[in-house]
Amino acid sequence: MDSSTLALFNALFHFPTGVVVTSIHPCASDLVIAVACQTSRMPCPECQVPSERLHSHYQRTVADLPCAGCTVLLALTVRKFVCSTPTCSRRIFTERLPGLVASSGRMTDRLIALVQALGLTAGGQMGTRLANRMAITTTPSTLLRHLMQLPPPALQTVRVLGVDDFAWKKRHRYGTLLVDLERHRNIDVLADRESVTLEHWLRAHPEVEVISRDRGKEYAKAATRAAPQAQQVVDRFHLVRNLAEVLQKVLATCRAEIRQVDPHQPKLQHRRAETSPRELPTPQTWQQRTPPHVERRHQARQAQREDQFQQMTALRAQGLTQQAIAQRMGLSERAVRRWLKQGAAPTGKRRFRRRSIFDPYAAYVLQRWQEGMHEGKQLYEEIRAQGFVGSIRVVQRFVQTLADHPEGITLPPISAAERFSANNLAWVFIRDPVLLTAEEQAELQEVSDASSTIAIAYELTQQFLRMLRERTGEGLEAWIQAVEASPLVELRRFAQGLRKDQRAVVAGLTLSYSNGPVEAQVHKLKLIKRSMFGRAKLPLLRQRLLHAA
Repeated sequence: MDSSTLALFNALFHFPTGVVVTSIHPCASDLVIAVACQTSRMPCPECQVPSERLHSHYQRTVADLPCAGCTVLLALTVRKFVCSTPTCSRRIFTERLPGLVASSGRMTDRLIALVQALGLTAGGQMGTRLANRMAITTTPSTLLRHLMQLPPPALQTVRVLGVDDFAWKKRHRYGTLLVDLERHRNIDVLADRESVTLEHWLRAHPEVEVISRDRGKEYAKAATRAAPQAQQVVDRFHLVRNLAEVLQKVLATCRAEIRQVDPHQPKLQHRRAETSPRELPTPQTWQQRTPPHVERRHQARQAQREDQFQQMTALRAQGLTQQAIAQRMGLSERAVRRWLKQGAAPTGKRRFRRRSIFDPYAAYVLQRWQEGMHEGKQLYEEIRAQGFVGSIRVVQRFVQTLADHPEGITLPPISAAERFSANNLAWVFIRDPVLLTAEEQAELQEVSDASSTIAIAYELTQQFLRMLRERTGEGLEAWIQAVEASPLVELRRFAQGLRKDQRAVVAGLTLSYSNGPVEAQVHKLKLIKRSMFGRAKLPLLRQRLLHAA
């Protein structure tokens, strides 16, 4: 091969200065390029004194970037030099080729950079498949090993911090994502969402001035303890979502009150069966008491279902077909047929009994209850001595079912409304009145006229949302006082929760910061985690997320 052709290949492959192509050997699937360094002197890696005394040479093979669908292999001729410095600890050293390949590397630096980019984009398994299509021979472990060698991004000063959680395994284990809200960049990923973990990170970054978070107690505790200098800001999205959840509970109990104004709807007499003395359960059927907040939510939904069934039976008595009833009430014909066939509204409760660590001790506790021991703490101590490993709260929930005599859900008076849904109406409450359609405005006006509870709830909701849209958080205290004077119990609980975190809520209703960018980064994290087939561990997930474009 003549010198002009070799010079052309040298310019084509962009080797560092001093490294030249000596020959090329093409094969069916590989392209072998013989490369050597022509620099006459090399510095010693220990003493940095250049040496010209050549000791020997050997050849090593290094993988380079593919070319035209072929794997490129560099046959490097590497020389060894003799160090002439008497005080140097190394007598013989191998020449270094910076910019081309590391001292003991099997890939060139530019091929490693491409492999790392594939790992960041597609992960181990999928990145290997993509690399094979590009004529790069590698394995998932090799690809991930090079990926983990990337240095962490330089952390700049963080002034506005966004904090939110994500699920490692939903309802079981969660982590924390930290985002710089000014640069919209991920800063760090924490293994859990405990306050101690976030406190440790905040103490290492005292420059944080603003912390945007949700209404979780752990994040609030960590920010208060570790960053007292920072202004905490409650995210507006979480405030609106919490308010919508409260409104759904409030509105679900108002369906019958709205239907009361319909003169064409026949009223049925509702009789409550007299309760007989309640017998103690058996150890096989005994279940713990449902938590109060779960029971309140179920009662609200059950009240809506009961009233829907009353409306359904009345329409059926007037001669309407099942299809007409379904169209009139906004339900499926299958649901109408099933409800009328069973003669009652579905309860929505689980029909099976959950197992509990309390089951082996149920018979003993029932026996002690019949003997007169009704103190939950004493019963807990007794079964704990027998090997019970649960908490006292578990025992108390079982004992409460023996002490309490819950009555059936009392439905509101039967009334007349056709297409009322608490979930849909709650989001009509949340939206700006200017953006409502004429049909939605008419529906809202109708239910407000029919129910004083809904009228009060809508007025209070719009007052709160005006503060949120216009950033007038200084009016929060007056709004809380108005809610406390209202008859809406669920909304009063919501206001009491805001008062406990009032300073951060006022900041959220006043300042422009929010967790919107953090939610976007959480979606990116979920995409990366799912592309790893659910086998994402913290170091690899953190590396891919922080280096993602």
